[in-house]
Amino acid sequence: MTGNLARPDAPSPNAVQRLERVRAYLEANLGRDLDMRGIAREATLSPFYLTRLFKAQYGIPPYRYLIGLRIERASELLRDSSLTVTQICHRVGFNSLSHFITTFRHEVGVSPSAYRRKLDWQHDVGRFGLHTDALVRQPKRMNI
Repeated sequence: MTGNLARPDAPSPNAVQRLERVRAYLEANLGRDLDMRGIAREATLSPFYLTRLFKAQYGIPPYRYLIGLRIERASELLRDSSLTVTQICHRVGFNSLSHFITTFRHEVGVSPSAYRRKLDWQHDVGRFGLHTDALVRQPKRMNI
């Protein structure tokens, strides 16, 4: 036994450094139209080798990592901004609204609009208190 505890398939320190640069690049450019060739060019690796290394290091391919970043950012914008779903779609790097909605629903479990409605509803629950809550639900009719 040589005493080397490193995994035989572990990326070299140079490769790990490149992968960290790729992660930083993805995070900094998630709103841009990115493809694997361009990402691999940034890391000076082939697309196939980059995908293999990235998946070995982080457990998912770079494209799935990018999608996760985009959905996370879209969730923040839905929660904290008044941008429309279409504006958010383009701001987080999706070119197609239908692809954004489908991907968001797959990742989060609801559509972006339903996600925002749910957040708005949760924000308003209990806002009026016990005495006024009944009035909000059923306002009194005034006879005019």
